[in-house]
Amino acid sequence: MKDDRRDDGNVRRDGEPGPGKEAFSGTPREEKAREAARETAQETAQGDDPRAARRRELHRLNKKELEEKMLELEERLERAEARAREYLDDAQRQRAELENYRKRMIREQTRVVEQANRSLIAKLLPVIDNLEKALASCGEREDGLARGVRMVYDQLMEILRKEGLEEIDPHGHPFDPEFCEAVMTVVSDDHEDETVVEVHQKGYRYKGNLLRPARATVSKCDRGKAGQ
Repeated sequence: MKDDRRDDGNVRRDGEPGPGKEAFSGTPREEKAREAARETAQETAQGDDPRAARRRELHRLNKKELEEKMLELEERLERAEARAREYLDDAQRQRAELENYRKRMIREQTRVVEQANRSLIAKLLPVIDNLEKALASCGEREDGLARGVRMVYDQLMEILRKEGLEEIDPHGHPFDPEFCEAVMTVVSDDHEDETVVEVHQKGYRYKGNLLRPARATVSKCDRGKAGQ
């Protein structure tokens, strides 16, 4: 018996779907989703802008689906912002720790250098004392030896002063036990009580800290005469 159904290009004579359509299955919503996926795949394969394709896909969503998508994006944004804040806090903390470490290393390096300089300068103080004795013995001489000793002393003291060395010469000043050591006392009516009348050895400070106290003779008033 002859089958009188027409071949319209979509249904073959044997009842199977034609080459232009796929067999229908599932709900209309599922069919719509499959159709949208096929179109998106075709547009992407043709080199379409992914952002434009994404916008078209969003336009096909209904109100409920858009709300669900918005909630999902908001949650993802919140998580991303939380991670960003965490990374920022961690970076700021590490930066502060690194800055504190740098300052601590600078202070430690400065302390080590100053301690080494202090030790070296302390060892040079007897050399300074001997040069001053040599200058004192030269008196008013202006021969080559005296000029040479004076030149060495002046150059050495200039270098040490630039490094932070300060002389302590308490002659004529009230006795201060913090910076001066009394090795002798003399009764004197020409000076006030507890006055340094003679310096046997200069004292020195290095960067404001005592390096060596001065050694001096201190005056004492005659108590008997003072009471008369």
